[in-house]
Amino acid sequence: MRTVGRAALVLPLLAGLGCSSVLEVPVETPLQSKLDVSSFRRILIAGFVTDLEDSDVDLSAETSRLIQNQLRSNTRLQVLEPDRPPLQDALEKALEKIGEGGSYNKEEKEQYRLESDRILQDPEFWRKMGEEYQQPLIVAGKLAFESQNRSGFQPEERVVRTGSGQPALVRGNRYMERKGFTLSADFFFIDSKTGETLHKERFSEEVLYSEDQRVSALSSYFELMDRLLPNFLGVITPQRIRGTRVLLQ
Repeated sequence: MRTVGRAALVLPLLAGLGCSSVLEVPVETPLQSKLDVSSFRRILIAGFVTDLEDSDVDLSAETSRLIQNQLRSNTRLQVLEPDRPPLQDALEKALEKIGEGGSYNKEEKEQYRLESDRILQDPEFWRKMGEEYQQPLIVAGKLAFESQNRSGFQPEERVVRTGSGQPALVRGNRYMERKGFTLSADFFFIDSKTGETLHKERFSEEVLYSEDQRVSALSSYFELMDRLLPNFLGVITPQRIRGTRVLLQ
């Protein structure tokens, strides 16, 4: 679409200037990272807070694994990989205060949310973790993955033949069965030397499927993470935006 649009704008100009051809040259624009991590040698994915609901995807474990893989490939930082996410112990203690597990009512879910938010913003908690893991940059946060019914009427255009045989464009609406998945992530980038949050950012992605597409929740999660991970990396590593530049010859 962008190429066609550029051509439509350039061709009249060529006619006026007498140019013989158009050359599209690939270009890369450097983009600085949002956070300077040059003072850190290590990075620790401490784990993530998730909803107290049964899910087909182990959000915290899968997200930690995918981020660790990306960090190993795209940064100079040493990626620490503890056997158990260190944030998990604190979250389990918070759950013990609420009840014995199983299904949670609205009040218990709210209590857990408040306690998990307190942990994420507790400098002393992160300082102690930093002492244990040799003061890395710590990444933690909150994750939510949901399926939603997105069925409804969608605008539709179709060409029909009139009584005289001439084609005509008819606009209308058609009901479509669609299912959607959304992935939301709040990432905290924490200086374990001070326990303070250096940067916080929220990302959200959505994908929709038509009624004839049979896609599992896990497949949808991986598709959404493929979209989200470059944005995550852009916080701590320089990126390059690829595009094209039109040259007239």
